[in-house]
Amino acid sequence: MAGIALNIYLTKSEKTALSKVLTDKIELTGTLRDPSDILNPSIEIQASAQTIAARNYFDIPAFGRKYFITEITSDSYGLVTIHGHVDVLSTYETEIRTKNAGIVGRSASRYNLFFDDNTIKTDVKTKILTKNDFKNGGYFVDDPHIALVVVG
Repeated sequence: MAGIALNIYLTKSEKTALSKVLTDKIELTGTLRDPSDILNPSIEIQASAQTIAARNYFDIPAFGRKYFITEITSDSYGLVTIHGHVDVLSTYETEIRTKNAGIVGRSASRYNLFFDDNTIKTDVKTKILTKNDFKNGGYFVDDPHIALVVVG
């Protein structure tokens, strides 16, 4: 397989940051290892393990993706293998910033009673209970719904 270009960086940004501040760039060429995939690549490079160990982020321009370094291994022949996992937020930063999106407020399959949704009408039934209704288990024996309201 032909070599694949990659850029290795140091970032101190939070993993959940959309934009990462990248420093200490190193441009290298490596070989994609088998088995490997575009979301979790493993790339062998000829480099110093100490130089690579000081970095925690990389990108592969040919894939158009950015990655967190998850593991660095080296062998006695001077080959270093970088294992990565895609950084979805930074990879798709431009698309995320240019989209107008809203928060989904309802679901066709699940109903959230804690969500104040003024487009779905609710059925409210009022029952007025007096002290006598509570004697001997009274009113609630046949009614599985209990509501307790404390005022004051």
